[in-house]
Amino acid sequence: MTRRLLLLAALLLASCARRDDRPAWAKVPDKGAPGEPTIAGEPVRVPKVAQKPTLDGKLDEPLWQGAAVLGPLVGPGGGEKASAKSPVAGFARLAWDDANLYVGAVVGDGAPVSPFQAGDVDPRIWEQSSAIELMIQPGDPGDNKGYYEIQVDVASAVFDTAWDDYNKPITGGAPSQRFGHMEWSSKAERAVHVEPGKFYSIEAVIPWSAFTGARVAAPPKPGDVWRLNVYSFRDGQRQALAWSPIRQQGNFHKSSRFGRVRFE
Repeated sequence: MTRRLLLLAALLLASCARRDDRPAWAKVPDKGAPGEPTIAGEPVRVPKVAQKPTLDGKLDEPLWQGAAVLGPLVGPGGGEKASAKSPVAGFARLAWDDANLYVGAVVGDGAPVSPFQAGDVDPRIWEQSSAIELMIQPGDPGDNKGYYEIQVDVASAVFDTAWDDYNKPITGGAPSQRFGHMEWSSKAERAVHVEPGKFYSIEAVIPWSAFTGARVAAPPKPGDVWRLNVYSFRDGQRQALAWSPIRQQGNFHKSSRFGRVRFE
């Protein structure tokens, strides 16, 4: 009898350890949209919202609960399902209005790291931080031209740049090498929330005015389709996941592998 009770107690403890005790807004939603099917299929519908969120890093406002769900994120190379224990497992949410694109993300990294500060200008986040990355190509042009890269880490540091074409331009040499047009600014407002031992979450507000000069009008009109991808990473991107996997067809910049979204 004692052995049976000990076994039951062990099973109960294991069950409790596996239980996801994150708040409801931070749990992976049941009905997320994978990115890969949108490449040739129906784009994900991104709803238009009536008000801007209060930026505190938490996705707990009604705006986020009605936003499009991108994910869960998958292996960037082959699209494999991520382990629930992965420190880069997560999902993103999208919404918009006439002024801004709203991006929220939750990543299951209980011990995220960053050596940077929020005010640092274009630090090399991809080399040292726990972060999310957003690639945006205004419109659905069918080429790799005219796209934007925005990285936000757990210290609220931002690296953002504009690219003319696939990985171009890259100029100069180390340590002052420049990637794309780093003078471009996303003007992103952002906030980060960290639950130690559990997850971190990011809210970002990106004004459409940042995309002035893009090949298509910004803000988009209802019905417009844009391409984008979302990545989570840490450890110099040795651990990374994607909304739409690249399938060994290039790197994170391959816009033909970005998912597609339609603004409603």
